[in-house]
Amino acid sequence: MRKLLLLVALLATAPALAADVEVSGAWVRLIPGGGPSAGYLTLTNRGERPVALVDAECAAYGMVMIHRSVESGGTSRMEHVDRLTVAPGQSRELAPGGYHLMLMKPQDPPEVGDKLAITLRFADGQSLEVPFTVEPPYGQGPQ
Repeated sequence: MRKLLLLVALLATAPALAADVEVSGAWVRLIPGGGPSAGYLTLTNRGERPVALVDAECAAYGMVMIHRSVESGGTSRMEHVDRLTVAPGQSRELAPGGYHLMLMKPQDPPEVGDKLAITLRFADGQSLEVPFTVEPPYGQGPQ
């Protein structure tokens, strides 16, 4: 697993691209102790048609879901999101307190400082493997 993470780190010198989609600022907040972690990134649509993120997967976690944090009546909760659409020429940020990738059922959890490969799947059938930097639980993303 460490060799795979090293290879991903070497390939992570530029934003990831899938046709008209650019991904930047990808990072994971690692929650220790076998609990779920969260992934954050910015999706930018460089094309002329909307793009929709509909799924994600990661070998280190048994399940990845798109969620968003919602506050209602003074309480915060997470909601599952079936698709996250980005209009042409626009960006959509997945960030703490908002939309995020929920990484559940750790199989081979990474360590802080690792690069973690997560495959993003789009409604048009395209997929994109993106290297995410693993940050500590109190982290706010790569500095």
